Amino acid sequence: MKKIILLLVLAAPALFAQTDGSQAAATNGPQVTAIDGYAARVDSTIITYGEVRESAAPYIQQLMQKYKGRELAERVQAAYLNVREELIEDALLKAETKSRGLALPEKAVNDEVNRIIRERFENNRTLLTRALTARRMTFEEWKKEVADQITVRVFYNQEVTRRAGVSSEAIRAEYERTREKYVIPFKVKYSFILINKGKTAEDLAVKRNQAENTLQKLLNGAAFDTVAKDISEGDPAVTAWRSPEDVREELRPALRDTPAGQISGLIETPGEFYIIKIVQRREAGCTPFEEVKGAIEKKLLNDEKERLHNALIDAIKVNHFIERY
Repeated sequence: MKKIILLLVLAAPALFAQTDGSQAAATNGPQVTAIDGYAARVDSTIITYGEVRESAAPYIQQLMQKYKGRELAERVQAAYLNVREELIEDALLKAETKSRGLALPEKAVNDEVNRIIRERFENNRTLLTRALTARRMTFEEWKKEVADQITVRVFYNQEVTRRAGVSSEAIRAEYERTREKYVIPFKVKYSFILINKGKTAEDLAVKRNQAENTLQKLLNGAAFDTVAKDISEGDPAVTAWRSPEDVREELRPALRDTPAGQISGLIETPGEFYIIKIVQRREAGCTPFEEVKGAIEKKLLNDEKERLHNALIDAIKVNHFIERY
């Protein structure tokens, strides 16, 4: 349901984030977030608007860079509501571990506390104390928060992460079901010589003769690149991969039918003569299963984790009181 919940569950308690009431005003966000107060309650756990703003802040910054006006306000509103639901789910998981009497050994908690101090506070307890003071939190309160978080993490891993799995048969079936996504269209890389016809009948006669002589010179073995540099009135550089449908209609048959390394015949359009050399051909086909197997497996695994996550939340929320304000 809400993928950010994984971050909330797996992350250590935030000590650095600041609640800034000006954020909502700056983004024309929901008026309800402009003041602090209760946003939701799970059993006896209160979720405040300040906590919602704090968790939503990174997403609001991204939205501000992409949207403006009414659309920004609507997306900010949706972001706040989504984050509130994520915090409710986080609180539900914590409440469920408590109701089940789940706890971790003291050593596991101490190891996690020491890891956080080492990695986030440069192994400096003075920095930790300052951060705790800013949050008006004692060391024991923070340690309990850490214990709650890793207990939830273990519980969540058991109920969701470790249960999620995808069979090789399911991966293959998904590949076959979505095979059209892996179709590789026919494409070519090519170079060309362009000779404009000119504006008069005399120009046309001269240019046609030049084009025919150029083609004969190439058929006699002259280097295409050299001739193109001397004669072409267009860019003779090799193109990127292109589908025949991406170019003008008169050139398409030559792109489809000319073998790699070979040149076409003389191609005439209303205003130009072309001679095309096919540098590379990539025939139509399908990306092999082995090349996309990993990506398919990852997608299916994420889908399965999301399904298990939703099922877990649905199962435990009936055991707890939830109210949204």
